[in-house]
Amino acid sequence: MNEQKNLFLAIAISIAIILVFQYFIPVQQTSNIETNNVNNDVDINNKVSNNENLDSLIKIESKKDLIAKNDRILINTPQIKGSINLKGAVLDDIILSQYYQTTDNLKNINLFYPDGTQNPYFIEFEWISNDKNIKTKLPNTETIWKSNNKELTPNNSVTLYWTNEDNITFTINFEIDENFMFTVSQEVNNKSNKSLNIYARQTIKRIYKPDTTDFFISHEGLVANINDRLYEKKYKTLKKDCEEKYKIVDGKKISLQEPECNLSSKEAWLGFTDKYWMSALIPNNQKTYNTSFKFYNQGRDIYLVRYYDDIENIIKPNTSNIFSGKIFTGAKSLKLLNQYQSQYNIQRFTDAIDWGWFSFLTKPISYSINWFNGYVNNFGLAIIAFTILMRLILFPLAHASFKSMAKMKKLQPEMQQLKETYPNDRQKMQQELMALYK
Repeated sequence: MNEQKNLFLAIAISIAIILVFQYFIPVQQTSNIETNNVNNDVDINNKVSNNENLDSLIKIESKKDLIAKNDRILINTPQIKGSINLKGAVLDDIILSQYYQTTDNLKNINLFYPDGTQNPYFIEFEWISNDKNIKTKLPNTETIWKSNNKELTPNNSVTLYWTNEDNITFTINFEIDENFMFTVSQEVNNKSNKSLNIYARQTIKRIYKPDTTDFFISHEGLVANINDRLYEKKYKTLKKDCEEKYKIVDGKKISLQEPECNLSSKEAWLGFTDKYWMSALIPNNQKTYNTSFKFYNQGRDIYLVRYYDDIENIIKPNTSNIFSGKIFTGAKSLKLLNQYQSQYNIQRFTDAIDWGWFSFLTKPISYSINWFNGYVNNFGLAIIAFTILMRLILFPLAHASFKSMAKMKKLQPEMQQLKETYPNDRQKMQQELMALYK
């Protein structure tokens, strides 16, 4: 009977592990998850009711129509299809070519969407000046960039460039590997006779809160590791802690944001995570950068994370400045995150996966099952192999328990006899039982 109970317990644990992994680990090729955007035009009345400060109705268009409006650089890798908009140099079109919205494998996961769709989600590359009297033009969202290539692939980098009227050239160079990692560098080459007080920055921007499961053990929202501390903020918490609000004290503007919304770090990564997917900015860890989390409303709720260079960055005539880092946009595959963590020395990058409160258990279990999966290429068989391994490891304890239960079973007749001998004297029966156990 006890062996049967243990068998049922092992089966129950195996089923529980399978359910947990189906929930937390994205499965290659298929996923029963719908994206937050649709490819058809939609009515925005619901958005208007949630944004009372909306000054005018924003025309919502399909992703396909918006992409067709501007010249673009195509992105083509084994894992990613998409494009970079030459208007504004915005990375706003990422499609995960090996992952699907439904099990019929007909629609791929669309991770990024341009501004103007229902739930815009994209990355901007900018140069900013704190000098109110700056007299040179900087690139902006309306700038039309030129390119040295038409397609970005693992074997073919792409450089965007734009030169203003003062002969100051701005360039953005993109490289990509065969999976989900971009390497992006922004450079300004000052061939003018002016000293420039400007700095570069990169921003992941999400407009409107995406649909989330809001399951308490699955984090969706901001995720970051800064100074070896993991930050996780759901969208409502990001809005509460990092809303762009100020108060005036003695004539000075004082931010009401939580201190952690603006930090400096030499080793960091920051972005937004969904249940299975993530986008993250990863600064070059050779120097210190500023990081920022923010929420604000300009007729639309806007959530963003960004990092930027020293704001007092003077670029003298006939000199240049380079601002570089990496960008991850893709599925939170443990094997791949672990590879990037080692390859690029990205601290705690595997913590992009929400391990839950019992990470000291879930993390080693996940690594073990993924190790088995690397050999059998089947998560079901990997879980069975892991369960067998656990049974073998715990066998000495189980064997000792079985031996103890067997000895107790031999005492059952004598214990029954004691109960019959002392039916009304509980104290005496307990004394005899203790003697029997000894």
